[in-house]
This record gives sequence, structure tokens and C-alpha cells, in this order.
Amino acid sequence: MFSRLVFFALLQFFVQSFGIKLLGQANTTVLQRKVDQIASSDFYKYASLGISVRDVKSGEVIGDVQKDKMLVPASSLKLITTLSGRQILGPGFRYETKITHNGFIDSDGTLKGNIYIEGSGDPTFGSDRIKGNLNGDDLFAKIIKDIKAHGITCIEGDVIADESVFNSFPISPSWQWNDLGNYYAAGAWGLNVHENEYSIYFHRNGPIGSPTRIAYFKPFVPHLQLENEVTIDDADSGDNAYIFGGPYHYGKRVVGTIPKGKNLFVVKGSLPDPPLYFSYRLLKELEKNDMGGHTNKTQYQPDKNSINRKQIISYFSSPLDEIIKLANDRSINIYCESILKTIGLRKRNAGSGGEGIAAIKELLVSKNLDIKALHMEDGSGLSSRNLVSPDFLTSFLCNYVRDKNLNEIATLLPRVGVEGTVKSLLTNSPAKGNMWVKSGSMDKILTYSGYCKAASGRYIAFSVFLNASTAKKKNENKVELEKILDLIYRFS
Repeated sequence: MFSRLVFFALLQFFVQSFGIKLLGQANTTVLQRKVDQIASSDFYKYASLGISVRDVKSGEVIGDVQKDKMLVPASSLKLITTLSGRQILGPGFRYETKITHNGFIDSDGTLKGNIYIEGSGDPTFGSDRIKGNLNGDDLFAKIIKDIKAHGITCIEGDVIADESVFNSFPISPSWQWNDLGNYYAAGAWGLNVHENEYSIYFHRNGPIGSPTRIAYFKPFVPHLQLENEVTIDDADSGDNAYIFGGPYHYGKRVVGTIPKGKNLFVVKGSLPDPPLYFSYRLLKELEKNDMGGHTNKTQYQPDKNSINRKQIISYFSSPLDEIIKLANDRSINIYCESILKTIGLRKRNAGSGGEGIAAIKELLVSKNLDIKALHMEDGSGLSSRNLVSPDFLTSFLCNYVRDKNLNEIATLLPRVGVEGTVKSLLTNSPAKGNMWVKSGSMDKILTYSGYCKAASGRYIAFSVFLNASTAKKKNENKVELEKILDLIYRFS
């Protein structure tokens, strides 16, 4: 009898003391079993699948598949760049673009000297994504108005775009050649404008297989030459056109296919030299207003005499939090590349991607994160040489919110089924609206990483990476990974 009493007393003590933990382990077992079952399907036979799921509060791993295997993250890498940038630069950080001069203004309003546009690397300058931002003709008209308001009616000097705040290598060395001429690989200069894009408009109403014709491109870019090899495909084939030609090269070759249709079709490219284009546009605006200006130039190297310039006007960007939200919502590469270089400038006094990566790694080490599981080539995830383990990313996400309000951080990421690049994800799942996710995609690659308020009520950090998929259609990858995300929501 005594032994039975002792047994039940010990059992009661055990349940009271460890019951919650046992319940968590039971849930973990269900999640792990279901994830393992999915991972063993033929769909993943030749692919690399990595999964890490952690409890945000405790950091405990509650589900994984090859969590420590380093894989290509694609745009999920933007989480590391944007959230590290927020810590280093501050959520309220604003870029400042200045209009200055280095001369004097005589009694009739003639500036005896040069006009400078001093860039700070603002990736949103002249972008139409930002509410209240001026872009296109309106932006240049505003600059002219502000120059006039400073008392300048004529310029006897040059118009110079000073982009020396960043190094003169705007892209990552490991970006693929077939990406470089396209808008998403525009790169980050010290002075950017309209996200460094231009648009090519195609006629595409001929028979399938026939050549297209370029109607026009805008804005006008001096010396830009387009060699068109684009043909017409089925009406539902989508945009499969690529622009070849990297930074500073004005001869572009456009290849691939676009869908048949009656209306003009737009393909977006990356400006060869945005700062030089900016100085050209401003010079033309000055000439239109009979204000003169000799020629337009770009300054790539720092000028020790720049401290003697006199300021005319400053233009400030939106706060960094708004830029980060857009970068993650719309997966905008130039925003992340500019943030990366700005981190390098702030922490290591050099506006380059390499120095930005070094500064981020210093931050991560200070947070006791093991950076052996992280290899960064850029800030946006466009390079296929980026590598990170799913578990490093979930560890980073858990670490990031340790002393922060998760509801605040959730505003920086799009909600699944609701907005951004994950608007069409999990629309028929109870997880809809309860996950805040950065997606990433490349050829044969799909990744999802972020936070989740699980059905159990607890907050989860997760990363799901699929590399080397053999799916014939991209949507198959999405369908399969949705099953995993749904399990994470239901059983975490």
C-alpha cells in the first residue's frame, strides 16, 4: 500500500511539475512526425529540403528536417539585411539627398560655379512606390523650383551627380549575367532615381513565333541602344524576356519571348548609369527653363573640397521602417542593396556591400549567433552563391525579437494570404493572416521564412527551404510547401 501511495504521489508531482513540458513535447512529436512524412514523399526525392521551427520565447527547436544544411535562401536573405539594418541604423533613419553648389551667386542671380546632386544612397529617391514622393518630370521640376527659390536664375558651371558616398561597383560580383540588364538587378548607386529603372514597350500582335517590334522606351536615356531578339509566344505564356548588358554598358540585347496581345507589352530594364542619367535630366530641365549649365558629369570619388559646398535644399526619405516594409512586401532588391551599403558606411566607414556584410556579421557574433552557417554575397538574395542554414535563420529571428514587441516586428513583413508577395499563399488555410513571411524564389528554388502565431497560441519562428526542385511548374513547389506551412501553423 505504501509503495502505491508513493508511486501516485510521485506521479502527481511529476505531472504538476512537468505537465506543460510534456504537452509541448507531444505537440512537437506530432509536428515532427507529419513533417517527416511529407519530407519522405517522392516530390523531394532528388531535391534538398531544409526546415527549422523554433519556439520564439524559449528558442527550443520543435521541428526540423536537415535544419543545419546550408542552402540557397533566395530573397529570404532580405530578413537578415533589413532587420540587421534596423538594429544598426535605427527604425527612424532617413536618407538625405542634397542639392548644393561650390560657387557664388552674383547680383543678377547667376551662379558662378557648379550645381551638385549629393546622393546618400537613398533607394527610394524618385520612386513612385512611396506615398507623397515626386517622380519623373515632377521631381525635376521641383528641384528647379527649389534652385530658383534659392535666388539662382542662371548657372555658369556644370551639373554634377555626386554618388561618391558608395563605391562605384553597384552590383554584387556574383550576380548572373542574364539578370544584370533587368530591373530587379538594378544595383545600388550613391545616387539612385526611380529605382534605376527604364521601360521598353513592345508591339506583340503578330503570329506566334514572329519577331516583336520596339515601339519606344522611356525615359529617354542618351546613347542607349537596344538590339531586339524578342519573339511572340502564347497569350498565357507570361514575360520571358531578358535584357543582357551590365552597369555602364549602353548596348543592350533583349532576348526571349513575351505573350501575344493587342496592347503594348512592357519589359523593365536597369539604367546603365543612374547618376549620369540624373545629371543629364537635371541639365535638360535647366535648359528648358533658360537657366543654362555647361555639361553634365558624375563624381565617383570623394572630393575633399566638398565640405566647402553651399547647400540649396535637402530631400529626406521616408523612415527606414517604411523602406523595410516595402522591401519585404514587394521583395525589392535595390532597397536591400542600399541598406547593406549604408550599414557598411555607418559601421565601417565604407559604402560597399562587402563592408556591409562584415558589419552584419559583427552584429550577429555579438548576439552569440554561429555565423559558420551563413555566407552572404549580397543583401537581397539575388546571388545564387548566398548560403544559409534554415536553423541559422530561425535562430536569428528568435534572437531578433527577444527584447522587442513581436507585433511591432510583424508590421515589417507581409501577412500570408493578405498582402505582398505572399498574398496568394495559404488563402484557404486557417493560417491565413497568422503568418508573417518573407518569400524567396529562383529557378528550382522556393523558400519561406518568418513568424507565426500558431493555432496553439504560441509564437513560432520558421524557415522552409526547397532547393534543386524537379517540379515542371513553379506552382507545384508552392503547393507542396504550403502543406508544410499549414502543418507548422496547426501543430506547433
